[in-house]
Amino acid sequence: MKKLLALVLAGVMALSLVACGGGEAEGTTESGEELLKVNLIVQNLGDKSFNDSADSGLKRLVAEGKIDYTCTEYGTDNSKVVITMEEAAEDYDVVICNNLGFGMATDWLAANAASYPETTFIIYDEPSVSLPDKNVQFLCYKANESDYVAGALAALISETGVIGFVGGMESPVIHDFLVGYILGAQYVNPDVKVCVSYVGSYTDAAKAKDLGVQDIAAGADVLHQVAGSAGNGYLEAAFEAGKYGLGVDADQYEAFKESKPELAKSIVTSSLKDVGESLYVVVGDMVDGTYEWAEQLWFGMPEKCAGIAENENYLALVSEEDRATIDDIKAKMAAGEITVPTAYGMTADEINALVDSAK
Repeated sequence: MKKLLALVLAGVMALSLVACGGGEAEGTTESGEELLKVNLIVQNLGDKSFNDSADSGLKRLVAEGKIDYTCTEYGTDNSKVVITMEEAAEDYDVVICNNLGFGMATDWLAANAASYPETTFIIYDEPSVSLPDKNVQFLCYKANESDYVAGALAALISETGVIGFVGGMESPVIHDFLVGYILGAQYVNPDVKVCVSYVGSYTDAAKAKDLGVQDIAAGADVLHQVAGSAGNGYLEAAFEAGKYGLGVDADQYEAFKESKPELAKSIVTSSLKDVGESLYVVVGDMVDGTYEWAEQLWFGMPEKCAGIAENENYLALVSEEDRATIDDIKAKMAAGEITVPTAYGMTADEINALVDSAK
């Protein structure tokens, strides 16, 4: 049974898909009220980044007794996207995913969301699209701002003046990171060189590692991954060569600290796109009855969803002088003295010209 709370929603799975998570045993609070049924759809958990961040934010709501939560992992076969979305929309109040299948999720919603008026769909990290349906909510992140700070840090700690960047796929989302990264690096070192490459996948860690080896051979001594679980191979290349790595989305030092402590020590910081925090806030507002729909909700530094991880490893590896420079940059961004351009709306020629300026 679906539960209305300022909007109600649906979602989720059958097939021989993997499920994880959960709320109260009977989907109710201690007082017997129905919990909001929430389904997160991802390819796979375990990326130590993007998907795991979304999962962790929703599990915070489970721990607070606010939602009945299921995570569906459909694997790497994108032919399952549509059927998974359809099945989710039948049974859940809220269905959450990124733009699965490189656009398939949004295409399906554009054609079908109106058929599920009691289901709210949340699509995170797709700023280039919006839909007028009041049951489709897009969550967007100011990754250009996070990566401006990350790029500045990379240039500050680089001894060679050459830094690396690997993206998963060429897309507006990845380009937004890239624009910020290059401009931030150029802010502290106008002569910095940036090696830019793309994996062509968000899961091929072996290829990302090869690209890391290639960039290190070209002189890069700080490698920044923006490629999901594939990018962990890029971080491995940095670690094995005795270079620095910069993670993405979640705090990847913390993610690897227990399982791969030596690798973790080479990750100076991570450029944060805290999907988990945004989902915690938005779904929490739905539960509390304070949620207000907009075609796009944007999350940046003021919402604690953008910036860099300033953990114990950051404090240990980055000098006090460089940290002061980073703090000054963040203060100027907050005051409007530094405005970071976004890739959204940029032409391919403009992006290529920026890349060429740092070759």
